[in-house]
Amino acid sequence: MSAWHVRKEGSPDVLALPTAGEVLTGLRDGNFLPTDEVRGPTDMVWHAIEVHPTFAEAAQDIDPPPSEEADDTHLDMNPLIDVCLVLLIFFILTITYASLERALDVPPDSAEDKGIPQISKEELKDRVFKVIVKMDGERPVIKIEGKEVSQEQIFTEMQNVINATGRKEILLDIDKSVPWGVETAILDAAKGNKVHNIINNQRSR
Repeated sequence: MSAWHVRKEGSPDVLALPTAGEVLTGLRDGNFLPTDEVRGPTDMVWHAIEVHPTFAEAAQDIDPPPSEEADDTHLDMNPLIDVCLVLLIFFILTITYASLERALDVPPDSAEDKGIPQISKEELKDRVFKVIVKMDGERPVIKIEGKEVSQEQIFTEMQNVINATGRKEILLDIDKSVPWGVETAILDAAKGNKVHNIINNQRSR
């Protein structure tokens, strides 16, 4: 019995159909593509359905399969991540620099200072109160005039000492291993209490 044979382009799998009408029905139903190959009972070689004389006219009426449209809702996050990383690095550097600037905002000694008369211990005692910061293991120990305080209490304790003694200068003795954040908190508290001068036993970093 004569039959029509259909296969995907270049595929070894062949489907046999008894009539050309069934091939045409499969084409219209979308089971076959115009580019699929067909061979009729009298054909010696395979032909694409769209160029076979029996199906060429019908193949032209078949709408091509819809192409995939670009998804306009897709958001590429890579540029946003890059911008966020740059901003993060910028803010880290800015905050670190600002903290160091506050911590190191102590005028250096100049040649003119050598001619300043020395102050006696009694005069110094009447003008200066001590703030000592040492490390106890991993914990910084802050003492203001011998009284141990927490970092949150620095401002209030300075205010109490200034109000009680009238001293407006600080002798800051700070251990070199104390974190910068603690020293910055002390300097901020001194600034908030309008301390006139900070005599800083400055550690070297």
